Amino acid sequence: MAGESLYLNTLAEEFRVSERTLQRDFHQRLAHLDIQHEDGCYRLANGRLYDHSPGAFSLIRNTGISRIFPEQDKALLALLMDGSGTSPCLIWHTPLNPAAMRSDCFQRLAEAIHRHCTISVLVGGIRHDALEPYRLIYQQHCWYLVTSYQRSICVFRLDDIISVTLLEHRFRRRNEVNDLIAEEGFIAALPHFRFISDVINTFRS
Repeated sequence: MAGESLYLNTLAEEFRVSERTLQRDFHQRLAHLDIQHEDGCYRLANGRLYDHSPGAFSLIRNTGISRIFPEQDKALLALLMDGSGTSPCLIWHTPLNPAAMRSDCFQRLAEAIHRHCTISVLVGGIRHDALEPYRLIYQQHCWYLVTSYQRSICVFRLDDIISVTLLEHRFRRRNEVNDLIAEEGFIAALPHFRFISDVINTFRS
């Protein structure tokens, strides 16, 4: 009930679980509810109860939007997702050129990444097969597709991709690739990735 106080030590004793487990449930599994916390006491906020979908919180975290705020505070995120009043923040991006990128390609790539399917893409008249897609990253007004091919990183601008084909073969994501492509330095270098790769390949040859 809204306004009713719940104490961790009482709940832990009643349900025979640790206080740490209860804290995790309140802060993660019930993050979509307006729960107030003070001195070990939890209560639902008085007044209108907003049930912010857990999926919305996941979207904010998974896409990296939460990183641009001073802290990942549940109350702040709840304010941002509250559609009943004036939004306190605006995240401005230069609009994409609809003619420069095919929406069907974007959808297929997102599906392939989610399902861990290898793909074949057509770029500038050249087909690239057996690519392992890892992530779509938006950087400096452009979407980039980050893939792995024969244990090497390959990056494509989405506006250069003409077609995408999902293949039946599945792949297992490698942790070292996941860690690398999440690094700030890697993401910042995406617009120059092709030039950097060409320089490296020149010295190798």
